[in-house]
Amino acid sequence: MTAPERSLTLRGRTALVTGGAGGIGAAAARELAGLGARVVVADRDGEAAARLADELDGSSWEVDLADLDAPAFADDALRERLGDVDILVNNAGLQHVAPIAEFGREEYRRILAVMLEAPFLLVRAALPGMYERGFGRVINVSSVHGLRASPFKSAYVAAKHGLEGFSKVVALEGGPHGVTSCCVNPGYVRTAL
Repeated sequence: MTAPERSLTLRGRTALVTGGAGGIGAAAARELAGLGARVVVADRDGEAAARLADELDGSSWEVDLADLDAPAFADDALRERLGDVDILVNNAGLQHVAPIAEFGREEYRRILAVMLEAPFLLVRAALPGMYERGFGRVINVSSVHGLRASPFKSAYVAAKHGLEGFSKVVALEGGPHGVTSCCVNPGYVRTAL
């Protein structure tokens, strides 16, 4: 018996996956490439991103989503980088566990930058091209913590709850232009995070 042929094809589409060099991001990048998309693997680990991009016949983007003041995040640079992206997977994440009374301000800001502000900036840069083409998919990797809270994870829970709300706004604004937006909420997954 042969494997069923896939009816879904993403040939001619470009996908960008943040945190794409490992874990859930790498799995998403491989799946998208398997469906025919040209994949851009975005990750702060440039070497790992390049290795996976080579494997997938895609490209890589070494980027630190915590450094939103870097030249890569200038409006023009982002629009140029994301102008042809049809599928944006906001997957990058990090975790810090501490009681609120001991949670550092900078660590809190860093988590929100990577998991909430960076997705906003990337979506904002990708939407004009998606609107022009009448097609776009924004997939935000949230978490069970986007739906429920846990103690000692204040920044992570806040970021994921914010991502859930942001994703709904993107869906409402993008729908009339052929752009969908959703969150995927995995439970615990054994990754480097």
